[in-house]
Formats: sequence, structure tokens, C-alpha cells
Amino acid sequence: MNSKALLRYPFFKPQQSAAKNVWYFPKIEYLLRLIKNALLKLLVLVALLMINTPVGAQKTDKVFLKNGDVVTGEIKNLKFAKLTVDMTGPGIIHIKWEEILRLKSTKLFQVTMRRGEVLVEYLDSVFYEKYHASLNDIVEIIQMKDQFLQRLDGNVNLGFNYANSSDIFQLNFGSSITYRKPKVETSLTINSVVSSKSIDSSISKKQDISIGHLQSIKNNFYVQSNLGWQQNTQLGLQNRFSLNGVGGKIIFNDNQHRLLTGAGLSFNLEESKQSVVYKKTVEALATIQFKKFHYTTPKISLDALYTIYPNITQWGRIRMDFQLNTRYEIFKDFNMGLSFYDLYDNRPPTNTASKNDFGINFTLGYEFGK
Repeated sequence: MNSKALLRYPFFKPQQSAAKNVWYFPKIEYLLRLIKNALLKLLVLVALLMINTPVGAQKTDKVFLKNGDVVTGEIKNLKFAKLTVDMTGPGIIHIKWEEILRLKSTKLFQVTMRRGEVLVEYLDSVFYEKYHASLNDIVEIIQMKDQFLQRLDGNVNLGFNYANSSDIFQLNFGSSITYRKPKVETSLTINSVVSSKSIDSSISKKQDISIGHLQSIKNNFYVQSNLGWQQNTQLGLQNRFSLNGVGGKIIFNDNQHRLLTGAGLSFNLEESKQSVVYKKTVEALATIQFKKFHYTTPKISLDALYTIYPNITQWGRIRMDFQLNTRYEIFKDFNMGLSFYDLYDNRPPTNTASKNDFGINFTLGYEFGK
């Protein structure tokens, strides 16, 4: 979209710079700075508040094991065939789902069933009779806590690489925080990969920030919206501000695997490295996500996400985004991992920019609220 077309929108009030025929949009740039700064401050605030999260729940839940033992404590969650229980004395323990005979609790849980239903119920005898359910029908349990901070979980990952032969130093940072309510998830995600080459003082950046809201509906369907910002100097992208909506279905969901698909639209404002003009684009999108968890020793997780963006307003332009993350737990709540990304744009915002950007990073991470 050129500067004349943008004049039709009241918010876009361009100003002309000293250079002839060059227009820029101070309100858009100011808005982007405000959003990025606010999201960064929110992440720091939540991280500080997590330190003072109160713990005072009664540990009276019962876990009946197949060997006849009964474990008493606070049921925290069930994720990927691993039940997490907080006991008085030993603290947090993990029990394999196949070793459990029955659960009993007076607390409220969000329960995801194998057939796709998302229920908010108490785990008592009435629950099993009401839904004619057995433990094999349950794939996920999340305790619905009353306090805001207790509904948060997330992770922080940090890594770096240095190659003496090429004199390149790379720093990568990633973090995500999720807030859960019955059938609803709101998440904040931040990723940054910065590479520096001291021989010519050049810096390459791949950064993104996004806020997502997911609503579960019947029969394994869901709807999701995302507001995000991206930067990738390798692809000639200075700023991309996007708002997208997705509808999709969970193809299968069991204690060790998940496969999700979805499709929707994305509305973008793009600024290239060589121009101060923001271009408006509309894209279709299709996405597929696969997760696999192995919680017997060693504990390993794999998360793959692929998204394709056929452009509607710039017909023939296609973007693709592939992310692959693996984690290996080294001790409680701490892990190491490898992350791989591959980004492709057959018509990057800057004509001289590369069409492809990919990388592999080693990370050390910490999980909280799980």
C-alpha cells in the first residue's frame, strides 16, 4: 500500500521527511514502541511476582495406586501421562498415569477427555458416574486455582554460541507465560536471536513478541487470536505488526501425543529495512502443530510447528515458518535443549535481502508453575 492509499485511514497521518518523496508514520512507530515496551515490562513484573506466589492449599487429595498404596497430597496436574502431586514432606512427586487406579479430590479441575470434551468438575465418585469415565478416558487435568498468580505457568530459556573462525557471537532468549481459566488460555511469548560479527560491527536480529488467546469449543475444535510483532534483518524486515484469527481442530490428543491443525487470516503492517513506509497486507494461513512427550527416564519433549502464509493482497507471495524445539530435563524444573527455526519469504520486504533464514541454538531453561 502506498502513502496516498494510507491517507484514507484517519490514524495514518504521514509526515514528509527532509528527503524528497519519503513518508513516515510517527504514530505507528510510537504505537509499536509502546506495545513492545509494555510487553517486556509485563514479563518482568510477572517474573518478580512469581517469587512471592503463596502456597497454602490443603493437601488432602487421594491417589490410589494399582499396587495398593495410597498417596495423600495436593494434585497439581496431569500432563502427558505424568500426574504431579505435592506431598507434605517429600514435596513434588510425579507418578506415571498407568500406575494409578483412581483419584479423589474435593478441588475443582479442568479435565480434558480423550473424545475432546473439556470439563470443569470435581474429581469425586459423581464425576466418574456422570460421564461413565475411567482414567483411560482422561488425557489432561489442570487444577483451577483461585488466585491469579497460581494460574500462571511458563518457562525461560537462554543460550549463546561463539565461533572463533568466523568471529560471530550469538545470543538467544525465549520465554512464554500462560494464564489458564476454564476452557481458556491466554499466553505471552517472547523470542530473540541476536548475532554480532565484530570484524565489521554488523548485527543481525530475529525477534518476535506475541499475545495469544485460545478458546476451546466442542468436539475438539478451538478458536484462537494473536497480536504480534516481528523483526528479521536477514529477511530485510524491520517491523511486522500482525493480528490474526485461527479456527482449528485437535486431530488426536492422548497422554503422549498431540496433533493440532488450523486455518485463518492474518492482517499485517510491514516496514522494510530500506523504507520508512508501512505496507498493509492480508494473508491466509494454515498451521499444523505436533507435540510428543516421553516422561520415562530420560524425560524428553519435542514440539514442532509449521505455518504457511499465502499472501492475498500481494498475490504470489508466500511465507513459511517452521519451529522445532526439543528439551531434556537435567534435574527438577531445569532442562537443556536444541531449537531449530527456518523462515522463508519468496518476496522479502527488501529486494536485496535473503529469502531464507534458519538457525540452530543450544539452550538452558527453567520451568515454573508446572
